[in-house]
Amino acid sequence: MSERISLFVMRVMTTRLSDLKREEGQGVTEYGIVLAFVAVALLAILVILKGHISAFIDKVGADLDALPTGL
Repeated sequence: MSERISLFVMRVMTTRLSDLKREEGQGVTEYGIVLAFVAVALLAILVILKGHISAFIDKVGADLDALPTGL
């Protein structure tokens, strides 16, 4: 147990400021945030426009049924 503590203390003492400023995962995090925002926005749009989308699909289906079938 004391070895773990001493290793931890030595690691903390030898950590440089430049090690704390690394930005390796920053791009992935930003893409994740943007993807989450897009998913939430798309879900909100679908919930808001649900009735209009359903009516549009029904109208297109009815128009397709009304087309003559003999070519």
